[in-house]
Formats: sequence, structure tokens, C-alpha cells
Amino acid sequence: MKTYFVLFSLLFSNSIFCQINIELKEEYTSNWTFIERQKLNNADKYFSNQEYLFARPIYDSLYKKHKTNIYIRYLLGSCNIYDAKHQSEAESLISSAEPIKSKLPDYDYYLGRAFLINDKYREAISQFEKYKQNPLDNDTKREVERQISICKSAIQLENKSAVAKTTNIGAPINTSGSEYTPIFPSNESFMVFTYRGEKSMGGKQISPNKSDEKNGVYFEDVMISYRNENNQWTEPKPITSINTNGHDAAVHVSHDGQKLFIYRNVGVGSGDIFVSKLDGANWGIPEKVKGINSNFWEGSVCLFPDEKIICFSSERQGGIGGRDLYYAKLQLDGSWGDVKNFGPEINTKFDEDAPFIHSDGKTLFFSSNGHNTIGGYDIFRSELKNGSWTTPYNVGKPVNTVQDDKFYIVSSDGERGYYSSEKKEGNGLQDIYMVEPGMFGKPTALVLVTGKVTYDNGPVKADITVRSKINHKDFSGTFNSNSVNGEYLVNLPSGNEYEIIYKYQNTTITKDVSTARIDSFATIDINAELFSNEYQKLNISKIDSAELKSDDLRAIGLTYEMLLEKYGNTVIDSLHYMVQIGAYRILENFNYSKLIGLPKVLRKTYSDNIIRFTMGDFKTLNEANVLLQKARKNGIKDAFIISLYKGERYYFTELLNQQILK
Repeated sequence: MKTYFVLFSLLFSNSIFCQINIELKEEYTSNWTFIERQKLNNADKYFSNQEYLFARPIYDSLYKKHKTNIYIRYLLGSCNIYDAKHQSEAESLISSAEPIKSKLPDYDYYLGRAFLINDKYREAISQFEKYKQNPLDNDTKREVERQISICKSAIQLENKSAVAKTTNIGAPINTSGSEYTPIFPSNESFMVFTYRGEKSMGGKQISPNKSDEKNGVYFEDVMISYRNENNQWTEPKPITSINTNGHDAAVHVSHDGQKLFIYRNVGVGSGDIFVSKLDGANWGIPEKVKGINSNFWEGSVCLFPDEKIICFSSERQGGIGGRDLYYAKLQLDGSWGDVKNFGPEINTKFDEDAPFIHSDGKTLFFSSNGHNTIGGYDIFRSELKNGSWTTPYNVGKPVNTVQDDKFYIVSSDGERGYYSSEKKEGNGLQDIYMVEPGMFGKPTALVLVTGKVTYDNGPVKADITVRSKINHKDFSGTFNSNSVNGEYLVNLPSGNEYEIIYKYQNTTITKDVSTARIDSFATIDINAELFSNEYQKLNISKIDSAELKSDDLRAIGLTYEMLLEKYGNTVIDSLHYMVQIGAYRILENFNYSKLIGLPKVLRKTYSDNIIRFTMGDFKTLNEANVLLQKARKNGIKDAFIISLYKGERYYFTELLNQQILK
């Protein structure tokens, strides 16, 4: 079975790098016990099949009994190249076999690889050049030249590392098993990822084409974790509606968090993409995506923010390399069509995989073992400019390593990136890492719109249509709010004017949002309240006209500035401050662009039966004043500060007269 993430099989293009020298084997192991020889034969089978991570523990157990045996040291060292936790030992183990290197035709190659994975690029080049002096076939020559090219790329990138910090996100996400392909919606409210380990559904299993694996392997499962109120990840749980006894791998969550794309290998030698839709709090049974699956492998996928274009990786015929990136357009019947290759600017004669389109709709991250990789798959970045993708560039260290670095995804604000990698300090084989900042080199520019849709004050699954008012072809899409809580989110690229249309049954309302002057990341919270005719007849709107009168501080000989100076940093138990921007129903025709970059708007009915719209919650007047000035700068001229003491609304004059403020 060809799995989505090839965890154990690390293959080269030519089998010359896995030859077992029978003569040396007999010379150096003839006095071993029958059981030891049997173990060696099993390990040699894995080695010959280039399944180094299966061979390594067997060689290691034999090495511990025969530490001076330079033949077994060589085999163990060669396997260590492909295990991040033991790579530092590879060089010394392999080089100890120098006295017999004339009988080890691949000695110089493996030693070169050991130098490469330990960042000794110039020594690696020298070793590969020695190996080239041997009589080699064309495929082997190309592979060695490829390794030399990787070394030269690494040297060029030595002083061009990304200004970023990588951190293993640790427990409870990462375990002694493998965790990879982290994916999440724009607001990072939850994370879905792929897991292989003791908790895998079905336990260890024997793959159909791995009949010699006596102990079996764990298959892939899809797991989910949520952010709690402390901004920490909760204990991951399997998504039972998705996981089977086969390989089920997470590949993409739509930016609004309502669609989950997974990979499944349901046949022999190929894999397909499926999609599950969120219904309230439950993920539906996955259905095969129409239009992009073929008779060949398709394994990664992502959507543009407007969900009109889908990107995916495929090994179909007619591509530029073995695995290429493609895109397709949404058709009227909901399928995908007009499939096109990204072309030679993105794809190489090698492999490209794991595409991710950022919420800004203009930034592409993907993984490739082509271009100027420094080893294995590296993460690359490209920008969409004037309808074309720019030449991808390697994001460099510390993100990229000589191992496979894949599945890079960035938060909407660009502050955090996540990806999976195998590092020496990891918990398991593959772990999930966080990168800060995630969008290094260039800030993201977009507006993340969040909120709830209600109908007669109850949450509903509404249709949400977003259209560009400047150019309707620039951005348009249809989304849905969650049927259980009414929540939704939409990403609006900068430099445009939009209308957001909310529809439930026969009722619609429209909100206008401008991102014309946005040059960085911003958020806005828009709650869409729809009402039936019957409900409106029974509920009379209450306009908080009393709010419009001023809190006359002059009557007690104070000004607002004097109040700030005297009480700005005063903290009183049970007293807090908010910035009010409106009262009941006033927001219906509100210019929502004024809320961009401001905190979430809260809607609450107080003891005077007046519904108020407020932002923030502060212990000091000075803190509230900072938000007030920002709100007024955004154009909310009527914004003002309100005070709440023990849950009751108080004017400042009342706070002073009752000596709450002394």
C-alpha cells in the first residue's frame, strides 16, 4: 500500500546504494550464532529494499554485541543517516570501515551522505567527487550530482536563514508516535493532524506488499485538538466518523473550518482525496472529491480563500516531474474541472507536494525535493503577482533541514507557522513544530471577519455570500455559518470593497466592509441578526436615547482630562470599564469597516433593559481610554466609556458622588 506520508521507506532513484557484500558478510560474521545470523539476514533484506528504518534497530542490536566489528558498524552507520536521532553517529561508524572500503563500493557515497546530514557540506562534496571516480551507470551519476547540488545549495543558503524560531509544540499533540500534516481554520480554533502510533485504529497491521514485516506497522489516523480558554491545545481525539482500519490522513481544512479534506488509500498503488463537511459539532462521512482524483496518486490539497480554486498534488501522467502541483476550478455542479499544471516555475523534474495557499490568497507555500533544496523535501514560498507565480525561494534554516520538511501552514495573521519535521530533539519520528513568525520576510495583509448569524435570536446555518464591489471577479464566494452556534469566518484580501450578504430562509441583510487601506492583518467581528416578520411585530425596538446625553462632569468641577489624570490608573474591586459604540438596533446600518482592527463587539442587555454594544473590558480608565481613542480614530465619533460597578451601569458623576471613586 502506498501511504500518504512515506514514513519508513526512504528511497533513492537507484538500487546501487543498497548492495550487500556477501564476501564481507561471510568474513566478518562466520563465527556468529545461528540466531544472530538469522537477524542479520532479516536486516539485510530491509537494507536491500532501502527500508533503512526497519533495518536499523536490528543492526543496532547486533552492533551492541559486536562493537568492534567494522562491517556491522558500516551497515548501522549507513542506516543512521536516515534516523534523525542517530545521524550524529553515522560519520564515525561509517569511517571506521575505511580499512575495508575497497570491498564496499558505496563507502564514499554513504560517508558523503553522513557529512551532508551533519552540515559538513564541503567534506560531503569531496566525498561524492571521490565516489564519481568509480564506474557508475547514468542513473547513479545523476543521483550523485544531485547530492553535490544539494550541498552547494546548502552552502549558498548558510547566510540566508529565515529570521524565525522553531519550537516543538510538545504534549499533548506530540507523542512517541508520529504526528504530521497540521491543519486548522483561519482562527486557529482547532487543529487537525495525522497520527501514527499506539493509538492508531486497528493497532499494528501487515501491509499487503510488506509480507516480510512480521510485526506490522501502525496505519494513519486523523486526530483533532481544540484551543481552550488558556490558549492551549486540548488532548487530541480521533475523528471517529473519518478513521478506518486503513490509511486516513488529514490534508486540508478550509479557511472557514467547515470542510475537512483527507487522503485515503482505498486501492493498490494509488490514493485519493475525500472531503468531510462539518454539521454542527460533527464531521460527516467523507465523500470522494469529484474532478481531481485519477487512476494515479493524489495526496495533498488546499483551497483558495474564496473556494473557487483547488490546488493539489498528483503523480498523473503528463507532468513535469514525478509528483507535480496542479489546480482546478469549481464547476457549476460542485465538481472540479479545467485541471492545469502549475508549470515549470513551480514544478521541477523532481517532486512537489503539500501546497498551502494563505488566507491572503496571494502566498503559496509548498514542499519540494527539487529547486535548491538542502536535502529531502524543503519548504518553498512563491507570490501571486499580476496573475503569475514568482520564482519560489527556499525559506532556509531553521525551518528546513536535511530531513523531509513538509506541510507548512500559516495563521491568518502571519504570526505563527506550523509544519512537521523529524528532528533530533523530537518526541517521536515525526513531530509538529511551530514557527514564529510564520510569514517571515513579508507581513500578511487581510481582514479576518468573524461573528455569528442568528434568526429570531437563535443560531442558524445561513448562506453567506461575499462579493467584491470593485471587481466582482476579484473575490467572490459562498460560505455557511455553523448550524449549532451560528459562528462563521471569512477572509477578505486587502485593497478592495466588499459586500457580505447573509441569507436564511427568505430573509437577507447586507453588510459593507472596506479593506482598501489595509496594509497588515486586522480582524473584525460582525454579528448578523435576521428576524422574521412575526418576530419583529412582537418585539418593539428600544433605542437607548438616554445614552446620548452627556455625563456632566462640569457640574462637579471636573473635565474628562482631569478625571483621567486623577483616576486613570485607579483599580477598584468590582469596577471595570468598557467602550460603548451603540445601543439596540443602531448597528443595523453601521459602517462595519470602522470596526476593523478593534476588539470583538459584545451585545448585552443590562438591568435597565437596554441592549448595548460594547468593546473591551478593563480594570483601569486609562486602558479603556486607549481603546476609545482608537475607536474614534477609526471613525466611531460617538464612542464613549461606560463604567460598570458590581454589574450595574454607573455614570462617572455617580461613581464620585457615591465615593466609589475617592
